[in-house]
Amino acid sequence: MSDGTPSTPRTGDSVIVERSALDALLGSIARQGYEVLGPTVHDGAIVYREVRSAADLPIGYGDEQDGGTYRLRRREDEAVFGYAVGPQSWKQFLHPPRLRLWRARRGQNGDGLEIIEEPTDTPRYAFFGVRSCELHAIAIQDRVFLPGAHPDLSYAARREDALLVAVNCGEPSGTCFCTSMGTGPKASAGYDLALTEVLDGGSHRFVVEVGSDRGALVLDDVPHRAADAADARDAEQVTAYAVARMGREMPEVDLRALLYANYEHPRWDEVAERCLTWGEARSSPRARYRQWMTHKLATCITWCPVGIDITEEVSAILANPMDPTPPAETR
Repeated sequence: MSDGTPSTPRTGDSVIVERSALDALLGSIARQGYEVLGPTVHDGAIVYREVRSAADLPIGYGDEQDGGTYRLRRREDEAVFGYAVGPQSWKQFLHPPRLRLWRARRGQNGDGLEIIEEPTDTPRYAFFGVRSCELHAIAIQDRVFLPGAHPDLSYAARREDALLVAVNCGEPSGTCFCTSMGTGPKASAGYDLALTEVLDGGSHRFVVEVGSDRGALVLDDVPHRAADAADARDAEQVTAYAVARMGREMPEVDLRALLYANYEHPRWDEVAERCLTWGEARSSPRARYRQWMTHKLATCITWCPVGIDITEEVSAILANPMDPTPPAETR
């Protein structure tokens, strides 16, 4: 079904879906056989859970993030995606931390064991509200778990069936730096549909870019119209606003080369004094912090209890580098 569009949208098309049709979009996804997961407000944070209707989404919520600081706040409008990414990632659904492969029970005579393999059926997920930075993270997971002679079969099955509905970011947090990493705020690939939320006076709509045939099929059952040049400009302004408000910036250098060339930099000791060093089995706080920084370059700043800022640390090492020497250890 369409509203003003004579045929099913095709990959590469842009259409407009009004805010009032958001439930229709979620319903169309569900009718395609997907379990819809998306952002919800739970325990004072934006977390990913099952979404049955637009009412489950964090409508009218924003957030405040800084070093070791996170809190939700009420916005002055009814934006659906007026917040930055929260404490979770989509990896928990694609690569669960616990997965039962088989069970064992005693035979009928009390001797021997009967091995019972778990059913191979995997959930068919639709991820609703994926940010560009998260799409890049999923792409990295794909490179780890899918190639080669021995791919992760559970991951492959979940990933193959996943429908990804991206949201172009209009509200970065004070700790975001995706622009300097080339990973946002606008999604460039890896999605089935990409939404840009536009609130313009009395208008509340989504500019939707079609990234795949599966995404086009979902839209065919949702009221929509073709996007025009004005709609495209409005969408561009949303992400341009996000670029202008980016809270942090990572230096444009070869980060891997910089960090490994400064493997014995005194900055590791300075920061290690306040690092809680959780989750890394290394011989010292210095080694644990350095391992995390060099190998993950991950979700610090907001979620680090002591507010370690990885952009600040890279800048500090770059400002006063040691003479490049091969790393003395890899632990």
